[in-house]
Amino acid sequence: MLLVTAVSVSLAVLNAGPVALSAPPFVIFAASLAFLGFVARPLHLVFTRHPKPFLQLREDVRSNVDWFVGFFVMLVALPLLFDSVTRMKQSIPAMQPFYADPFLIDLDHTLLAGNDAWELTHAVFGDWATRGIDMIYAGWLFVQVALTVLLALSRNPDFRIRVGLSMQLAWLLMGAGLAVTFASVGPCFVDDFYGSDRFAPLMTRLDGYGSLVALDAMEYLLSVQGQMAIGGGISAMPSLHVGIAVLIWLCLRKYWPRWQYLGWAYVAAIYIGSIHLGWHYATDGLVSAAGMVLIWWAVGRYCRWLESFDRDAEQAAGAVA
Repeated sequence: MLLVTAVSVSLAVLNAGPVALSAPPFVIFAASLAFLGFVARPLHLVFTRHPKPFLQLREDVRSNVDWFVGFFVMLVALPLLFDSVTRMKQSIPAMQPFYADPFLIDLDHTLLAGNDAWELTHAVFGDWATRGIDMIYAGWLFVQVALTVLLALSRNPDFRIRVGLSMQLAWLLMGAGLAVTFASVGPCFVDDFYGSDRFAPLMTRLDGYGSLVALDAMEYLLSVQGQMAIGGGISAMPSLHVGIAVLIWLCLRKYWPRWQYLGWAYVAAIYIGSIHLGWHYATDGLVSAAGMVLIWWAVGRYCRWLESFDRDAEQAAGAVA
């Protein structure tokens, strides 16, 4: 996992320069989480009046060395990768002009019998549904952070490696690699970057719903375009929102199968939201969903190889003994 992060940081510095490492919000969050985590235990021992708090702290560290190592790896590898990929995303116009939107628009039309995807969702979902979709979509960031925290705190090494590595590769390969390859802005920004009013009816309809988090976010992204700003960067293909939602479903399906249907519902809500709110074309989510399933499968093969390697090493050590 640290290797994947090192590759991501190197690419970010190569494309965005040393500024790619400045003001890393995810890393600051991770450092804050680590500080709170390591302060909580001593405070707990003090408030519970443990007779030997220092000896207990030493024993805690000694008996949980593997967990502490994994905790630090997660809090270094994941946040640093998120920040570096965000910097690469912000540098897309410098690497390649946005060009893919006309092709993606035509592709949607071909797949949807001459319709734009947003026309279909808005024919089904009205005012209150739109507001609910907007809140669910806006909450994606908190879900992403929650999954990162869960990975850091987990004591299941298989869960940590498979889900953590899958998340890393999703961000790096799709959030950076495919985003640069298929540089596109999405329906909400077509007018601003292409001088086309193709999606003006969609934006007018969204404005009619009043205050939406999505509209505020779009305004912010336009205001910081070309800057290394927190949360900045415009990219449509593929949809990382949908990709991570699919990862959550795959995670639930493997580790908490009783809740996998909740994962399905979340994927559906994020996919519909990506179209309904003007962020993405229909194909953006389909590509990221397929990419996430492929990454999950490949990482699963890698994890099984690690397990067989460890078994062979244990058997060889036993034979020598």
